[in-house]
Amino acid sequence: MGSLHFAMISSGSRGNSTLIWDEDDVIIIDFGITLRKLINRLEEIKLEMASASLFISHEHTDHSRGIPYLSRRHSVDIYSREATLSALRIKDGYGIRERTAIGNFSITSVQVSHDAADPVGYVLKWRGRKITVVSDLGVVPDRLLEEANGSDILAFEANHDVDMLKHGRYPLQLQKRILGRQGHLSNDQSAEAISQIASSRTHIVLTHLSQENNTPARAAETVKAYLDNRGIAYGSLECATQEHGTAVYDLEAD
Repeated sequence: MGSLHFAMISSGSRGNSTLIWDEDDVIIIDFGITLRKLINRLEEIKLEMASASLFISHEHTDHSRGIPYLSRRHSVDIYSREATLSALRIKDGYGIRERTAIGNFSITSVQVSHDAADPVGYVLKWRGRKITVVSDLGVVPDRLLEEANGSDILAFEANHDVDMLKHGRYPLQLQKRILGRQGHLSNDQSAEAISQIASSRTHIVLTHLSQENNTPARAAETVKAYLDNRGIAYGSLECATQEHGTAVYDLEAD
């Protein structure tokens, strides 16, 4: 029945993009990176990609700036909420609402709270497996917890450490934006949400870490301690990076 594969190419304020693929289809979530970075990663993982389906979470440049270059190089169908397509001036994209089917994938878009036109996170189901990819949200909606529950791979924002942010060099107005309901999740907020989603087989990937107000060690320690203190089992925990993304994860049909 084939296999399901996941790899983040890059995650952070300077660009985000995720690859998810099986034997038939390649799905890209966001493309805020260079085409060269994609090509290098495709070569590294030995994935040939003639065409792909691109799902955009929101219009901010670190999630979208590379779309014109990707479209020129590959045959790409672009999917997002209508307001996001409009904000990006993409006229030939496909507007989505709740669920979209691509080959063996069912992709659910879940509205989140961020200072963008109509931002979403994505939950992908594939032959009994589930992958959730979400970043750029100030609070975690109940519907996201429900849809993501029991994810096999949970790529979830852990943007900042509150103390580092408050005592760092960011101006007060920017601090308030990040801490607000339309900003970004702290390590503590991420840990609490993950505790309500993860199962013993969940591979946790912490995403969109601030290079100024967080560190991989601090994010991982916060989430791990929160889960361990509550006896919540999980499969593995990794922090996605700006430079290298993540390892490749392989899943078989359930």
